[in-house]
Amino acid sequence: MRGWRAILLAGLILLPGPAAWAGVTWIEITRREPFAAGESFGTAGPYEKIVGRFHGELDPGQPLNREIVDLDKAPRNARGRVEYSADFLILKPVNLALGNGALLYDVNNRGRPFALTQYNSAPANNDPSTPQDAGNGFLMRHGFTVVWSGWLADLPSTPGLLRLQVPAATDSAGPIVQTVWDELVFDGTAEERAQLICRAASTDPGQATLLVRESSSTPPRLVPPGQWEFVDTQTIRLLPAGSPFQRATIYQFIYRAVDPPVAGIGFAATRDWVSFLRYQAVDERGTQNPLASAGHPAIRRALAHGTSQSGRYLRDYLYRGFNADESDRIVFEGMNPHIATARLFLNFRFAEPEHFAYPGGYGHLFYPDVNFPFAYETQSDPLTGKTDGLLKRCTARGNCPKIVQTVGSTEYWLSSQSLGTTDPLGTHDSTPPANVRIYLITGTQHTGGRGAVNAPGYCALPYNPVDARPALRALLIGLDRWVQGGAPPPPSRYPRVDDKTLVPAEQVGFPSVPGVTWPAGAQPRPLLDYGPDFDKGLISKVLPAVLPKAYPTLVPKVDADGNEIAGIRLPDIAVPRATMTGWALRAKGLPAAGELCMLDGSTIPFAKTKAERDASGDPRPSLQERYRDQADYIEQVRKASQTLEQQGYLLQEDVTRIVAQAAMATDR
Repeated sequence: MRGWRAILLAGLILLPGPAAWAGVTWIEITRREPFAAGESFGTAGPYEKIVGRFHGELDPGQPLNREIVDLDKAPRNARGRVEYSADFLILKPVNLALGNGALLYDVNNRGRPFALTQYNSAPANNDPSTPQDAGNGFLMRHGFTVVWSGWLADLPSTPGLLRLQVPAATDSAGPIVQTVWDELVFDGTAEERAQLICRAASTDPGQATLLVRESSSTPPRLVPPGQWEFVDTQTIRLLPAGSPFQRATIYQFIYRAVDPPVAGIGFAATRDWVSFLRYQAVDERGTQNPLASAGHPAIRRALAHGTSQSGRYLRDYLYRGFNADESDRIVFEGMNPHIATARLFLNFRFAEPEHFAYPGGYGHLFYPDVNFPFAYETQSDPLTGKTDGLLKRCTARGNCPKIVQTVGSTEYWLSSQSLGTTDPLGTHDSTPPANVRIYLITGTQHTGGRGAVNAPGYCALPYNPVDARPALRALLIGLDRWVQGGAPPPPSRYPRVDDKTLVPAEQVGFPSVPGVTWPAGAQPRPLLDYGPDFDKGLISKVLPAVLPKAYPTLVPKVDADGNEIAGIRLPDIAVPRATMTGWALRAKGLPAAGELCMLDGSTIPFAKTKAERDASGDPRPSLQERYRDQADYIEQVRKASQTLEQQGYLLQEDVTRIVAQAAMATDR
């Protein structure tokens, strides 16, 4: 009996959906069609796209569900369970036996699928269908089955977004009403309306307050009630009607909200959907699992990827203990949180997961996704007196995945990535657990080669185009090999305190380049007080109190060119043509000019010739001084790329691409 039980729990055979188990109860498949016009991808063959919706139930009394804030206050069905539903999208080999047996779950970013953009270098498309949407075909050529599903309960009903529907919480006295705040930042085009995350309990302006400030560091000013109004319960506008909100300005709206959605179901929805795809043969209505094959599991392991917001989702998912389903079966064996240093404002009453805190840059400051713990290992925090870690729960339960954490340079300057690898006071390097690898992809901005975040003219210098995706592709293959019991990925690479590559901002060592202003510093991460029930997902202080203590922010040290020393130095950094930074400064003439420009980096080109460099006084050697000719430059790029391939940080296919791109450079 013990042997058969072990087989069942390991998922080596698929099970029908038992009545005692909640999770996914039934699925609807609305579209099933060839992907990329039936193109064949290597040994995996052609792929198909499956679109639909799944329905689930949660038992509020189940121990693994008790973490979900207000689940006990949600309406229940006749079986005493809380119902929800979510959209899904799957790209799978037509013949699952030709795949590699791995499910790659891409946590959507604000409802948008991202994996094909991130790994296949494909154009963004919420409904990928064509050969162009397959990009370079990387994930398909390697046989991954790629899965997406809705986890955000506050998305608009825009076609193509993956949405989650959850019930609202109520208490015995009726609807729940609470004072909340929204931060509204208009840093692009001028807009005439502002969308609120929560639904207002009243459209009476006398029950709300609109504040405005020019930067994160300036005090707010009141916008008089007669100068704005509600359009509806989730929209406000300035008066007279048609007046735009000021660009490059931060508005803060404080109001009474009603009917909080049980947003934490977003964690359970992912858990239960992936578990269903891995372990169940059919749903309760007899519909076959689209990833089942002849009653046997086609999926042997599951990996997860998340970029930015969705990477923070994965960190919080682990922290809150969701990596096992209601039958205590592991969900993900491997994870890649990317450009994500904090957690998520999701499992709270009146959650606002669309928002995020970037205490180092212009914009949002007060959102509760930046609180201790910061690191994967368990640490003691001298500022709060708490002892905790991102993997504390999964370590106790024995279901931690292998983790490859990847970050860019922006994360150090804008979101205190240093706290992920030091003690809370930044005095010593910490020791990540054996199942964790951490990599800085050196000299990359938040988007990592996918374009600028800010509108043209908002940042003082051109954005940083260094493409992080070649490293992501190699590290995904390394993670998958590691999960299967093979050799682990290459050693972690990130700046450290002990070798002085992680330092206070004043010790970075920027060169004195004429006409270039370097950042004054990286803002410490503030310690905020949200009220006594914060650990229960309840925020009672509006606005939260900023306590006098703060966590220090350290940043990567640079070389004589201004490029960072530590991390995975891709050829753009190892064989440079410019200084590439993870930070940018807001342009002159804007509010908060000179402050960090949110999420973008900068490019500061080298002079082409020695004469040009001497004339300007630039201390950085010119291109002419660095490279004898075009052939010399290409050969240095080739050697740097091949070294990274030998070390496991690049794949051969990307070495070829990078060398070909170097050959296209015309100014040496």
